[in-house]
Amino acid sequence: MMLKFDGKAASYNSHAHIQRDTADWVAEWLPQPSTSDTCLEFGAGTGHFTRHLSGRFAHLEASDIAPHMVEEGERDLPAVHWTQRDAWGPGKDADFCSFIASCSLLQWAADPVTVLRAWRTLLQPGGRSLSGIYIDPSLPELGSLLPSSHQFPWRTADDWRTHFTDAGFSINRSETKTCNYVYPSVHTLFRRLHGTGATLPQRPLPGEQIRELWGVLKLNGAVDRDKIPDIRGRFCFIKGA
Repeated sequence: MMLKFDGKAASYNSHAHIQRDTADWVAEWLPQPSTSDTCLEFGAGTGHFTRHLSGRFAHLEASDIAPHMVEEGERDLPAVHWTQRDAWGPGKDADFCSFIASCSLLQWAADPVTVLRAWRTLLQPGGRSLSGIYIDPSLPELGSLLPSSHQFPWRTADDWRTHFTDAGFSINRSETKTCNYVYPSVHTLFRRLHGTGATLPQRPLPGEQIRELWGVLKLNGAVDRDKIPDIRGRFCFIKGA
């Protein structure tokens, strides 16, 4: 599933402040630079996490399913080997690399265990992985306003630990973190999310539900969607190695 990331490649960097913060946090657990290790990154996007990976491995392949994201990444980080690759079905030989990295990706997987099992076959004996994932309860403020059919099924930290162990990984350590971002209006939050392509390709809300949603949001008599009081967007993360 590509969601809408490919169509938002040109605007991604200007809206992806949360993804940048997540990449910085997950990068704290990256290994020391090596002259022999090879790394495969899935869901590289335009390269926020790739910047941290670059220079740490003898060979780094940054991959993304969205071709325009790959183009943006190649433009910004030309020294990195970029490829277009589906993280859910990577199609690589077994024992391909010694390190697999991903950040802000796995929460989109419909079948995480199957994906992680495929990733594990790519690792050489003794290989390692590092992932940063958005978890429940991310964006509860937004979820409380949307109908259940349009809410994203976030998984908990315990869910992800189980998925990794079910896929055959041994978890050396994991850590969770919650960050609150304050937006001047709900419209600003929506614009940020849409600017990164982080919107599921599903049926739009019916007109009646849209009117009902905006009626809830137009608090205290506000009639302009940009004058709606500040909203706090809560994002929760887990990183594991």
